[in-house]
Amino acid sequence: MPHRFKFRIAVAAIAALAAGAASAQSLRLVTEESYPFQYLENRQLKGMSVEVVSEMTKRAGIKADFELLSWKDAYERAQRDRDTCVFSTARLDNRKNLFKWVGPIVENRWAVFGKQGMKQKPAALGDLRYLRVGVLEGDAKATYLMDNGIASALNKVGDDALNPSKLTADKNEPGKIDVWVTGYYSAQRTAAKTNTKDVEYIFTLESSPNYLACNFGVKADVLQKLTEALAAMQKDGSYQKIVDHYDPLKQK
Repeated sequence: MPHRFKFRIAVAAIAALAAGAASAQSLRLVTEESYPFQYLENRQLKGMSVEVVSEMTKRAGIKADFELLSWKDAYERAQRDRDTCVFSTARLDNRKNLFKWVGPIVENRWAVFGKQGMKQKPAALGDLRYLRVGVLEGDAKATYLMDNGIASALNKVGDDALNPSKLTADKNEPGKIDVWVTGYYSAQRTAAKTNTKDVEYIFTLESSPNYLACNFGVKADVLQKLTEALAAMQKDGSYQKIVDHYDPLKQK
């Protein structure tokens, strides 16, 4: 039995009473731990996606039960159980017909970082062929780079936290890397694990929109309310405010 944490957020009780509804609509929202989109801090579920989805359910008048599981369990639960959605989920070709989709709720970005003071910075994917590229072994980013002809330049490590301290601005320094490919939002937190502070963002390599992926048993009117709530958040600026809170460049 996997270790799991459950969080209940009753966000629709007042709205339901005011409308004279007999019972509020409810959803079970399952997710995995993946900073900064959803993660545990002091046994509380936090993160960019959590804030966005919580506000969506609040505005839609829907009670939400949040549950943190392994990705495998969360993904399978959303396919199996009525009134269940999994987030944050990339809408891949092999998943399109497995769920009903709401979103995108967040944008996952892969980015290139270097050491401050780097003179000749890469500007595009092809430029990485001439540099030593640090990346996490077995990660999707490593696969993406190899698929795009960057295989010979890769320096793969078993722990991404080892990469920031290996960055150098001197292309001739042995045993180092020129750039580091990692998550845009998580790089700062990863670098802090080794107290590395002179890491500089260079450019975004790839962006992947992530969604709320819902079981086919979720009613169409619930999905519509969530979609409208998200649109309202984007229109009034509250959505961007949440995203900016987690943006490392906007926190400086």
